[in-house]
Amino acid sequence: MNAMLSERAQPGALSNPNTFAEYLTFVFKADVSAEAVSDAFAKIQIIEKSIGQKDSTADLSFTVAVSRQGWSTAFPEVAVPALLEDFKAMVDGERQFPSTAGDVFIMIKSERMDLNYQAAKYLALAFADVATLIEDIQGFKYLDSRDMIDFVDGTENPKNDARIKAVLVADDIEIHQGGSYLTVQRYIDRQGLWDKQSTEYQEQVIGRTKLDDIELDDDVKPVWAHNNKSKVIVDDKEIKMLRQNRPYGNAMEHGTMFIGLTASPVTMSTSLQQMVFADSNGHYDRLLDFVEAKTGTNYFIVSQTLLDTFAD
Repeated sequence: MNAMLSERAQPGALSNPNTFAEYLTFVFKADVSAEAVSDAFAKIQIIEKSIGQKDSTADLSFTVAVSRQGWSTAFPEVAVPALLEDFKAMVDGERQFPSTAGDVFIMIKSERMDLNYQAAKYLALAFADVATLIEDIQGFKYLDSRDMIDFVDGTENPKNDARIKAVLVADDIEIHQGGSYLTVQRYIDRQGLWDKQSTEYQEQVIGRTKLDDIELDDDVKPVWAHNNKSKVIVDDKEIKMLRQNRPYGNAMEHGTMFIGLTASPVTMSTSLQQMVFADSNGHYDRLLDFVEAKTGTNYFIVSQTLLDTFAD
């Protein structure tokens, strides 16, 4: 079953983050024709192949996802994935996860920033007649896969068969098997406030040591640590997700592109609710004191099977 699902998945959905990434968010224009949209999707794999062959060692990949809002325009003859819903805004006091626009999301990954840029340029041109590119964010590997607040990100990602189980959809119609539910959020770091905290407190906020990336012991780690509040436990068992996060920005403004993949969107919504909403003891994810979510959109990473229908 795992082998079958992985064969139906877009390769970029299962692979690890690359050194460089570019994240494109499109919104469909009004009254576009189905033929024009189909033509745009048909160009995706042509662009990927053309640019990828310039340097086979760069490991270029595209990962294509569509939101509930954009589904009927992108795939008018294909049933919506069973659990795909719009991202619902979450607010508790000063903490908030906004819901923002996005119909098509394309993640470009490779070992060369220039190839990613060229790919993004051609994808923007391919979709120009049918959609508006509303956000283009360039991410990159920082040091040993750290975020811009200097902690290693993605440490607890599942691997091998566990990754396939955590990420790929098995229980849906055949065309959606091998797809994945995706939540995208762009965060901005409150770097000045973070830098005022002691290393000890920063480690409590994250739940891991800063230098060595070792998880804090349970008797030391606060219940409000990020890796406690973001973790989803069902029947004493952790339900994993795959994070393909990358930092972005510069010395003036920077943050993290959160790219979370799951086999069920319930896992993601549970994690986010635990983070933003204070529990009965007033505990929430203290990392949210130091980062601010600026976007929030749910997508479905379509199966390679569905994407290939545009190449016929």
